[in-house]
Formats: sequence, C-alpha cells, structure tokens
Amino acid sequence: MLKEVGASGQISLGKKYAGQLFDATFSADGTVTLVPVRVVPMVREQTAPYTAPANQPAPTPPDWSKDHAQQIEQYNAWAAERQPYAQRVRQWRESKK
Repeated sequence: MLKEVGASGQISLGKKYAGQLFDATFSADGTVTLVPVRVVPMVREQTAPYTAPANQPAPTPPDWSKDHAQQIEQYNAWAAERQPYAQRVRQWRESKK
C-alpha cells in the first residue's frame, strides 16, 4: 500500500488506527517503521505528608468525656428531673383537648 506524505508532513493511516500510539523508528536508509505501542504510566508511591513516621507511635487523641465530665454530670442531673420528650408532648396534647 502506498501512502503519500502531505504538505504538512502527515500520513493518514485510516480510522482503524485513530487514537493509537506508535513508536516511530527512522533508519539511515530512509526507512520509517511504525510499531503500535501501549504506554503504561509510571507511578511512584510517596508517603502522604500527614502520616506519622513509622518509628514514632501516633499521638493519643484527647478524651472528650474526661475533659467535659462536669458538664456531663450537670446534664445528667437536669435530664433525670424531667420526663422523656415524648411523654411531655403527649401530656401537652391531652391538656389542649
């Protein structure tokens, strides 16, 4: 099959090869060889900047319940003096009848 190189320096191979990549080899005698290839991107794994180094243990997060023990006790005392919300709503509805 003969292919003519256009004025822009391009050769059309047809829709069958559209979007494919080729390795072009140019020989000293003027021979051009096109070999279809698949390119696989090279991925380099990097340690995320937010991770702790392997030789150091991760810091222990603060214990919220210990830091707010007084507020929790106050809420529990307040809640113990009251009826559940559903009961209060039921009583309110009955009082409106």
